[in-house]
Amino acid sequence: MMVKLRRSLASTWIALFLGLAACSANVPAATRQAPLIPTASPSTLPSATAGATLTPALAASSTDSPTASLVPNHPVLNFSNPVMSVLAETLPGPDDLLQAPDGSIYISDVSDGTVRLLMPDGKLQVLLTGLSVPEGMVLLPDGSLVIAEQGKNRLVRYDPQAKLLKPFFNLENKTRNAGVDGISLDARPGEPLTLIIPDSPNGRVLRLSPDGQKLTEIAHGFLRPTGAWVEPDGSILVVDENAGLLSRIHPDGKVEHIASLPTPDDVIEDGAGDIFVCTLGDNAIHLIQALTKQDDLLIRGLNGPQGLIFDAAGDLVVADSGSHRLVKISLHGSS
Repeated sequence: MMVKLRRSLASTWIALFLGLAACSANVPAATRQAPLIPTASPSTLPSATAGATLTPALAASSTDSPTASLVPNHPVLNFSNPVMSVLAETLPGPDDLLQAPDGSIYISDVSDGTVRLLMPDGKLQVLLTGLSVPEGMVLLPDGSLVIAEQGKNRLVRYDPQAKLLKPFFNLENKTRNAGVDGISLDARPGEPLTLIIPDSPNGRVLRLSPDGQKLTEIAHGFLRPTGAWVEPDGSILVVDENAGLLSRIHPDGKVEHIASLPTPDDVIEDGAGDIFVCTLGDNAIHLIQALTKQDDLLIRGLNGPQGLIFDAAGDLVVADSGSHRLVKISLHGSS
């Protein structure tokens, strides 16, 4: 998302990979654009380089008392003692998040153009620098990391073995709207793996093959889609920041509006079908219950919440961008 007060992660591959953030500029009704063309340039990006280790962040304990307040004792999820703790602090502008198989968390930072890794031991390491407003991220099966660069409206791909970052796919933007935001992965068992791209400036949702050669449109007519999540049946949850909507694109292409929310930025869903959305308009996280379909306020008092993922324990991790930190929200009692 753009570097401003209101700025979106990723689907599952073997484990849950998410990711997430948005731009809140006024955007006119989107129109369908010409077909997008994959980039032909294989050259390494000269401005993006592998980084050095950053000063470790202090991992917070369950005794921390952040200013945000939790809504306890949820009637469906039965929160016995919800706790929020700080995982990392003093981050310039954390935006989207993605969990790695080893439990590390990738953090894109729109303020300093980096991607960091928060290691399981609490240390922060700079992985990449010199990116142009990095947003959503996904991991491919070969271990490479695909990153959405909003500033250049394209996807880039980082090979951790060769330590090379190369252009992957150039998106088209003939508008004056900010570029691509969140991206996601469709990695359902038995189905071809693809990338889901909310085409933020053009109001579309796209599907891209993992080799970057085949692009198709899934749906259009959105104002500014910024985050997506693929459900087990192939439906796609989409948050539309400027329209203030959480929608579901069914496999037959029908678009269902699920909830009206104040500037939704990112969306994820648990195994029970409960949907979690971070919202910039009220600095909160909303929960749409699978059984009741009701919109419940799960947590409030955040400051520009952007990326939203589950950790290995099924708890939420949120990029609290305005407070320059990552926080963990325990859904299962103690932290």
